[in-house]
Amino acid sequence: MKRYPFVILSLLATLTSVHLPTHAQEGDTVYTEQYLRKSTRFAWTHFGGDVLVQSGGTADYVSRTGGVSNTRFGVSAIPRLTIGGMHFWGHADFYVTFPLPFFLAQRPSGFSDWLYRSGVETGARVYPWRLKPGRLSPYAGISFRRLVYGHASVGVDEGRGFPKYERWVSPLQLGVTYTSQKWHFTAGLHYLLNNDFQYALSPTQFGNVTLNPLSFNIGLTRYIDTDRSMASAESARQENAKLKLLKKYRRLSTWYVGIGPSSALEVARSPYTAAYHPYLNDDQSSDLMLDFTFGRYFGKPDLNIGVSYRRMSSRQEAFDTELWRRRRSFMLEAYKFLGNYHGFVPYVGPTLSVESLTFTDNGQRTAELKPALGIIAGWDIRVTRTGTSLLRTNLRWTPNLHLIAEGEKVMFNHLEFNFIQWVHFFGRNKVYQANRK
Repeated sequence: MKRYPFVILSLLATLTSVHLPTHAQEGDTVYTEQYLRKSTRFAWTHFGGDVLVQSGGTADYVSRTGGVSNTRFGVSAIPRLTIGGMHFWGHADFYVTFPLPFFLAQRPSGFSDWLYRSGVETGARVYPWRLKPGRLSPYAGISFRRLVYGHASVGVDEGRGFPKYERWVSPLQLGVTYTSQKWHFTAGLHYLLNNDFQYALSPTQFGNVTLNPLSFNIGLTRYIDTDRSMASAESARQENAKLKLLKKYRRLSTWYVGIGPSSALEVARSPYTAAYHPYLNDDQSSDLMLDFTFGRYFGKPDLNIGVSYRRMSSRQEAFDTELWRRRRSFMLEAYKFLGNYHGFVPYVGPTLSVESLTFTDNGQRTAELKPALGIIAGWDIRVTRTGTSLLRTNLRWTPNLHLIAEGEKVMFNHLEFNFIQWVHFFGRNKVYQANRK
């Protein structure tokens, strides 16, 4: 799973232009030099890493005498990989971070084991003064990330293990970014508004955990703009020639395939867990998964009809309980693109799926195969409609998807967030190669 960001970066490197001879440029002018210059500067990609430093907090725990004590835990540092895109000519940053599988921290006294981490994070930062080389630009932002906390008290038998409390949080951000000719140097403060929660010390007893609301990060990313070379009169002629060829050989409408990493968050908690295992009744999300899609793009109406497949799973384990949720989704999706905003092309549409749902409680299995309706929305990064590949981000939601176990609902109504999907169009490159002279 940890290799997916590198796969996406390698795919990004393949998004190169195919040039056609000047004498092939005839027909109507759709793309102008002015449009390409403005659109290619609209967005660029950056990738690298940062370190998130969490400032600790306090937690109740079960002491050796059986009573409840309180201890303080200190800072922890988490190295993370980052990939994102600058948009609106350097005024906005949309990014995703992936934590590496280790963190630096000192275990608090009274704990035999301890976990306090931040998971995958996606966020947005707004720069009032746009990013450009040689400038220090302040920003304000907000992110959406998974918080995971858990501990085992010394001398206490936790059975299958200590509970891992999970919650999605949205810290506010303030910071600055310095831009050089190739790099972004960023330092920021994060403020967590809801910083306390109840934590299960046993199947029937809960204690308090309070997190210090402030954390900070320091990051370094390399930025690249694969479309910048298109900002010329020659490129405008090339793109118009390519568009004419696609129409001539009927390849503006074409088949496509896509792949990318995704995650899923349950929008509502499960009544089953609240009724039978309240010590596991927190926010649930799936493991990082692959999102596969295949379909056809229709050029004239500017829409896609395709199918997708995702396999989602999550496991909760604590005390004498192990819960598994598994979902396999085979989805038919149709969505219409809603205009082109300098290469930022949003879309929305309905979905119809066949859902294979499985829930297991300590080996007791409940399964159901059922249809479901949903919504898909997102955007393509598409300066012109002549490309052989592009990058896509999409969100899917299937409302009220669930199965019934022991008379209670087990929820599967995920909000799926596909970070970056690489999409390839079949047949276009063959047309360009056949007409290259």
